[in-house]
Amino acid sequence: MKKFVLLAILAVFVYSCGKGPIHVATTESEAMKRGYGDPKLQELYDRNEGLLKDIYLRFTKANVNIYKEGIGLSLLTDRQNEKLPYIMVNIRPQEIVFDESSSKPNARFSQVLQTYVRKYVGYIKKEDLDRPGVEGLAFGVYWPVRDYSQCNTYGGFIEYIHVYMPKVELYDLLDGRETFEEAVNHSEVVASLNLGEATSIKPVF
Repeated sequence: MKKFVLLAILAVFVYSCGKGPIHVATTESEAMKRGYGDPKLQELYDRNEGLLKDIYLRFTKANVNIYKEGIGLSLLTDRQNEKLPYIMVNIRPQEIVFDESSSKPNARFSQVLQTYVRKYVGYIKKEDLDRPGVEGLAFGVYWPVRDYSQCNTYGGFIEYIHVYMPKVELYDLLDGRETFEEAVNHSEVVASLNLGEATSIKPVF
C-alpha cells in the first residue's frame, strides 16, 4: 500500500512538471513568419527576407531565444485607421521567469519593460528600419509565469509586452536624442498580463 501511495505521489509530481507547449523557435524556419494574407505585406516581406534573417542570426548568436514565428512583419493600425507595416521581433529571453505566488502582474510588466525591453531593443540597428515601406519596430518580449509549488521549469502561463516604436523614435533613441522612457512614451505599448486579453498600456516610469 505504501509503495502504491509513493508511486501515485511521484506520478502526480512528474505530471505537474511535465513539458508543456514549446513556444521557443528551435530553427530559423520556426522563427520566421513567412506567410501573410495581405499581398502588400507579403511583398514587403519578400523584399526584406534577407534583413529579417540577419536579425534572427543577430539574436541567436547572442543566445537570445526567439518566439515561434517571432521574426517578420506586423501591422499597426493608427488613429486614422491606416495600417502601418512594422518590422516584428518577438523574443523570449531564457533569463526571464517569475514565480506567480511572489510577483504581481504590474511589477512583472515594469521589470520586463525597464530591464529587458530596454536591453534587447539595442540589438536593433538604424539601418534595419531604413527600408521603403517600413514604418517602425514592433518589439515583443515574452516570459513565463510559473507555479513554483508545482514546477519551476515548465507549466504556468505566458505574458508579453509589445512596443510599437515608430521609426523616428527608434532613430532618436539609438542616436541618443531621446531616452528610453521618452521613446516608449511616444510609442504604442500593448501587454497581456495574468492570462488577460492584450491591452494598450501607458507605462509610468
